[in-house]
Order: sequence, then C-alpha cells, then structure tokens
Amino acid sequence: MLSNIMSLSPQEIEREIHTANLTVGIIGLGRMGLPLACIFVEMGAHVIGADIDVRLVEMLQKGQCPIDEPHLQRIIEKHIGERFIVTTNVPQVVSQSDIILIIVPTSVDNFGNPDYSALEKACKEIGLTMKRGCLIMVASTVGTGITELIVQRILERNSGLTAGNDFGLAYSPLRAMAGSVVKDLQTYPLVIGGYDETSLNAASAVLTHISNGGIIRMKDLKTAETTKLFENVYRDVNIALASELAIFCEKAGLDFVEIREAAMTQPYCHLHVPRVGVGGHCIPYNPYFLITQAESLNVDLKLVKHARKINNDMPLHIVHLVAKGLKTCKRSFKSSKIAVLGISYRSNVKEAKNSPALKIIEMLRKRGASVNVYDPLFSTIEIENMGFHAVDSIEAAVRGVDCVLLATGHEQFKKIMLADISRTARKPACVVDGWRIFNAEEAKKNNLVYYGVGLG
Repeated sequence: MLSNIMSLSPQEIEREIHTANLTVGIIGLGRMGLPLACIFVEMGAHVIGADIDVRLVEMLQKGQCPIDEPHLQRIIEKHIGERFIVTTNVPQVVSQSDIILIIVPTSVDNFGNPDYSALEKACKEIGLTMKRGCLIMVASTVGTGITELIVQRILERNSGLTAGNDFGLAYSPLRAMAGSVVKDLQTYPLVIGGYDETSLNAASAVLTHISNGGIIRMKDLKTAETTKLFENVYRDVNIALASELAIFCEKAGLDFVEIREAAMTQPYCHLHVPRVGVGGHCIPYNPYFLITQAESLNVDLKLVKHARKINNDMPLHIVHLVAKGLKTCKRSFKSSKIAVLGISYRSNVKEAKNSPALKIIEMLRKRGASVNVYDPLFSTIEIENMGFHAVDSIEAAVRGVDCVLLATGHEQFKKIMLADISRTARKPACVVDGWRIFNAEEAKKNNLVYYGVGLG
C-alpha cells in the first residue's frame, strides 16, 4: 500500500527510500530516465519503470541494456526483476508508486514550436491512476511555466486532486550528457523547485543522495525550469560564436585553433571548438522553449535565435567545404565518391539523435555523390537501417574515394594516418576535417587537399 509521502519528514523519506519501503516510479526509461532509475536502485530503493517502447522494455526484462552508457549493464543485470521492475503499463507503475518521476521526451516541430505531446500524454495517464499523498517530480526539460501550465493542470483535471493539498509537485532537470549520464548525475549539483515548501522539502529528500554535488533549492518551479534552459542556451550561443569566428578565419586566411589556444590563456575567455554543428536530445530543441516563452512576453531573443540559425546552418557550411575540396581536385559531386567518418553527434558516444552528420550525408547524396559511411560505435546493420551505405572499416570507407569527411571526432579517428588515406583514396583526393583533428601540413606532405573548419 502506498504511504503518504507528503506527511513524512525529510529524514523519514530518506530512510524509507533506502530501505525500499517507498517505491520510486520512473515514467520514461530513455537516455536519462534509465540511468536515474539505476542510481535509485543502487541506493537501495525499490524502482518500477515504464516506457512505451516495447523493444526497450523487453531488452531490460532480459537483463540487456538498450543504451550505450557506462555502468548500466552491470546494475541492470544485478537488480532487474527484483528491486527494478520494468513494464509498458504506465497506470501499473503509477498506482504502485509513492514518488513518480516524469522523464519523457520534449521536442519542437518543424517551425520551432514546442511539442509537449509526450508530456501531456504521460500526465493524463498519471492523473487517472495517481493516489492521494504521492509526490510528482518532472525532470523533462520544459519551457518556463510549463510544469504549472501543463503538468499541474492535467494532473488535477484527471485525478480530481489538488497540488499542494493532495499531492506534491516539484521540478528538477537532469543535468547530464550522453555517454556520462551516471557520472554527471552523481557529480553535478541538483537544481530543485517546488510547488510549495512541502513539495520542495520532499523532493530534496528524495534526491539528496543522488549527487555528491549537493542540492540547489530554487524559489519556485519556474526558476528551476529556466535554469536548465539558460544552461543549454549558453552552450548553444557559445558554440555558434565559435562557428561564426571559425568561418571568419577561413575567409581571412587565419587558423581559428591557433588563435583560440592563445586567447584561452586569458582566464575570462572560454571559446568552444568549432565543429560540424550541434546535435543530441537537448540543445537543438531547448532554446526554442525559451524563445517561445519570450515571444509571449513581447521579448525578442535576437542572439538566441541567431545562434540557432548559425548552428543549424553548419552542416551546409561543411558541404560547401566539401565542394571546395572537390573543385580543387577537379571533381563534381555527381562524379564523386565520399567517405563520411562518424555519425554520432558527439565524440566517443554512440548516439546519432539529431546528429549533424546525418544532415550532411543527406545533402551530399542529394547533390549526386556516392557516400560510404563508417562509425566504429555502430554496426553496419545499424547504419544501413538509417538508410545509408555502410562499410565495416576505415580502410573500406576510404578506398577509392575522392573525399574523406571527418564528421565526428572519435578517438579512433585520431589514429588515422593521412599517408594511408593518400595511398588508398583516388588521386588527387581531399580531406575535409569537421573536428580539426588532422594536421594540415601532414595532409599537404601526403598530397592531400585539406580543408578544416576554421582554417583559412
């Protein structure tokens, strides 16, 4: 039977979670939800998780980790079926949980309008089954005010209960990056906002041992929501700044990397490294949440909008660099064979969500090029299922090609010898370095045409 967690003291909540007397329900077992569930399980909590992805749930039930994330496989094998139960049945999870964390995807449509449909659907199902006295915590990234505007309203409408009186409501964004989620969640301070003081105290008690970084208690829900947006907008704007300065360097005959290294010796300069664009689950979407809210307040976030445009346009800029390289080699797209190395949006992480590499490949193919795709973190079947022609090695990728495009900066690619590319590729051939990991002088010595982001 459910306890009334909202009637317990913070100390009692901590004790009851660690002794598995309180059940933690996780709605959404994706890239962020599953690692958080595993952390709770390792703490000693009883966890029930739900996800609408049948294949994901079936893999977990067999003790298999569906995402490439350190530490999770061991935890899943150890606890699945015992203190960690997974299902596709959301009402079952809600009805059996004292604490319910919502970690479902939030996105935008083709026009940049926020899409909270997954969140709305989850809240409706939760509202129909939730019990009096439970604590609802939202961890999905949302726009300012959405926890109250959407989550609270749907929960209250479908449950007949009232936030603050009949259930607790809090917001705590997950501050982590793919490939290091467990480490990040256990290291970074946790930001928490509550509907009221009781909700904030309960949520803080639930999360207090998740991170060694401690807890930052925010004034209210909106402040906590906006903190996560500001974090990601900061990254987006600074990546865009690096990209814009890199393009300037290309035109001015300068080397952005050399300039950046010198500039970074000044402690207040924090320039990012330019790259092929921005991908992943958060940064391509989150700025639009803030832009939409700002527009409703008649505020025009010009810089944020421009940064989004710059980052969205970087894949096209990379294609233009490929065109320059091919032209130097006296080739055209239609007669060319191109090797694309890497489809992940981040170095050394198996995740292609919104990867700029995917956009680049499509643009190259639309221009008539034949494209080989290789990524050491993905199988050929996985790449082919994305609709691309996959090869199983770097050697196979570059054999007989006119251009080699580095689209992801995996460690394995840093070991590539440009002499091997020169020997294997068609002559003359070009290298387009989207992550600046190759040496331009070495390329020249090996008779390769070299274009790098930010290199004039």
